[in-house]
Amino acid sequence: MLLASQHGRTVIGVKAFRPLARLAKSSALISTMQGPDENTSPLSTFTSIQQQYKLPAVPDIIQLKENQRLVCVGDVHGDINALKRFLTVAKVFDGNRWTGGNTILVQCGDVLDRGAEELECFSLLTSLSKQAAEQEGSLICLWGNHEALNAAGLFQYTEGDKEYEEQIGHALDISSLNTKLWRIQFGGNQPSRWASYEPGGLLALPLMAHLKVAVQVGKTVCVHAGLTQHHLDMYGGLKGMNDIARKWIEEAHHRQNNNLGDYDSVEDVIKDANNRAKRAASSMPNCLGGGSGESSPVWMRTYSYPPNMPPRNSEKTQAILDEVLTTLDADRIVMGHTVQNQINAVLRGKAWRIDVGASRGVSSGTPEVLEVIKQPDGKEIVSILTQSEKIPKEEREISEEATMLKSLL
Repeated sequence: MLLASQHGRTVIGVKAFRPLARLAKSSALISTMQGPDENTSPLSTFTSIQQQYKLPAVPDIIQLKENQRLVCVGDVHGDINALKRFLTVAKVFDGNRWTGGNTILVQCGDVLDRGAEELECFSLLTSLSKQAAEQEGSLICLWGNHEALNAAGLFQYTEGDKEYEEQIGHALDISSLNTKLWRIQFGGNQPSRWASYEPGGLLALPLMAHLKVAVQVGKTVCVHAGLTQHHLDMYGGLKGMNDIARKWIEEAHHRQNNNLGDYDSVEDVIKDANNRAKRAASSMPNCLGGGSGESSPVWMRTYSYPPNMPPRNSEKTQAILDEVLTTLDADRIVMGHTVQNQINAVLRGKAWRIDVGASRGVSSGTPEVLEVIKQPDGKEIVSILTQSEKIPKEEREISEEATMLKSLL
C-alpha cells in the first residue's frame, strides 16, 4: 500500500495488497464472535501502552524567572544518539536523568522521520519532561512538518516501522482485542505507525495534543519554521493556533474504526483507508498544513533560507519579522526546519536558525543548542552552547553586509 500527497490531496494506491483479502474474508467469522464495541471502538480502548509517551500540558506563554535558562534544541529526526548529545550539550541530561533544574527546554519539532528511533526519542523526551516538572523546569515539544505529515498518514520519509510493530502493534495484538485484524483498516500502509499518529489515534491524546505549534518563553518565540503577523491574525495568536492544532489531533475524523477487518472485498478496504486519509488531510488546520515552500508555521522558509546566509530580499523579510515580534513583545524568533552548518542568526540577530542536521538520516551535523538566560536586571543573554565551549551570540550573527563583502573577497 502506498500513500502519497499529490497537489495537496491525499491518495492511496495498491502495492502487494492481495494477501489482506484472505484476512478480510476471515474477519467476518470473528466479528460474529465479538461485540460491536470491539469493532468500532478507538484502539486506545484496548491498551495503555500510549501512556508511556505522555507529555505534560504547558502554557503557550511562559515568563522567564531571574537567572532561569531557556535552551532550544533543533531537529532530531529519529536519532536517539543525536538527541542525547543535544541534551548533554544543553546541560540538562546526565545520561540517565534530568539535571537541568528549572531550565525550560524547547525541542523545535521534527522528532519524526529519517531515522528509526522515533519512539525511543519520544520516550526519553516524555520521561524527562516529567522529571523537569518535578524540579520546576519544563520540556516542551513543538509540531514540525514531519509530525504533521505522520498525523496525515503520509509516510514517505519514514525508515521502517520495527519500533512501532514491536511496541504499539504487539501491545494491540495481545490486548483484549485479541486479533491482528485491526491492521486491515489501514490498508497495509504502516498500520502501527498510522494508528499511533492519526487524529484520535493511540498517541493523539497523551503526546500529540500537547505539542505546540509555537510557544513564547520570555522574549523568545519558538516555532518549527516561522511565524508572521498573518498567522497571529488568522489563528487568534499563539494560544489560538495551539488550540486549533490540539482540537484537530484529538478528534478521530474518520468517524469509526473497523478493528475486525469486516470488509466484503479488497476494494472496500482500499476505499475505507483512502477515505480515512482524506478526512484527516482535508480537516488539517492551515497552521499545520502545506508542503515544501508553503507559508504555514511548520513549513515556511522565509527566515531560514538560504542556509548560512541572510534571507533574500532582507529588507522586506526584516519588516515581516519585526511586525510579528512587536505584536508579541518579543526580541527574537527561534526555528529549525532548514539545515544550517551551525546555529546562526540573521535579520539583525532576531531570527535564530538552530537545525544543524544532527541526525544520521540528515547530515550527522555537530550538535549545538541555543541558550537564553534572564539576568537580574531583566536583560536576556543569548549564547550558543557547543560540546566544548559557550559562544557569544555576536560571533554567530550573519549580516547582509558581511556576506556581500565575503563574496567579493
